[in-house]
Amino acid sequence: MKTPARYFLSLFLLLAMMACSGQSKRYEAENADFPASSSRIVAESFMPQPAPEVAGQDGGGPATEQNLVQKISQQIIRDGQAVFETNDLKKTKTWIESLVQKHKAYLSLDEQSKGSDRIEQRMIVRIPADRFDAFVADLEKGVVKFDSKSITATDVTEEFIDVSQRLRLKKETEERYIALLEKAKSVQDVLETEKYIGQVRAEIESLEGRLKYLQNRIGLSTLNITFYQLKPEVQEFTSRIGLAFSEGWNNFLFFLLGVISLWPFLLAGVLLVGTVRFLWKLRK
Repeated sequence: MKTPARYFLSLFLLLAMMACSGQSKRYEAENADFPASSSRIVAESFMPQPAPEVAGQDGGGPATEQNLVQKISQQIIRDGQAVFETNDLKKTKTWIESLVQKHKAYLSLDEQSKGSDRIEQRMIVRIPADRFDAFVADLEKGVVKFDSKSITATDVTEEFIDVSQRLRLKKETEERYIALLEKAKSVQDVLETEKYIGQVRAEIESLEGRLKYLQNRIGLSTLNITFYQLKPEVQEFTSRIGLAFSEGWNNFLFFLLGVISLWPFLLAGVLLVGTVRFLWKLRK
């Protein structure tokens, strides 16, 4: 009795193991082309990818990060500001507008304001980077004296490369998510993948916006020009003060010349006073 029971028990265990093995293989075959959960989707999406096959400086093999950096020229943002006085506000404004047309620039701001003592015109000019120096040179030729003038240059090469690289990686990640979405077989997997695609797309748009901003600032330099004209009454008062100082200085010079021209009489007076004092001492 023990032998048949043992035989049937062994047979039952063997059949159970074969059934479990078959179900496991069938499950793996059905899910081989798509991850079983959202966590697996995330893991596969961020798996390390091979570096792009860009030839290095030696002409062979993939390019290193240093080689990629060297392929991008130096990126410089140039800004400037200039402040000066003019005797004819309208004429000066027309002249600057002619410089804008000459150098293929454009005005991003053109505003006028009035203060207690002056009328001020402010113009912000966006100039192609390769014509910025020529524009500034022409401006300097037409201005007698600047109240202030400055030019700054900011190197943004490192940031430009960083944003470009991050944008490339985000786009590659988005492509992998889209490929996974095409293999989705359940509503849950579709929703999870679309959520991650939306997040990556938002990051891509932010990086693209930053890159466009840098490209715009690099390609077009900015010059902030402010010029002003004093009001007539202020000009008159200033002129009268200047005239008073001028007349006072001239009168002082005339007095000094008069004193110098009288030097013989002064010398004779000094000698006379000295002689009288000497004789007085001798008498005592």
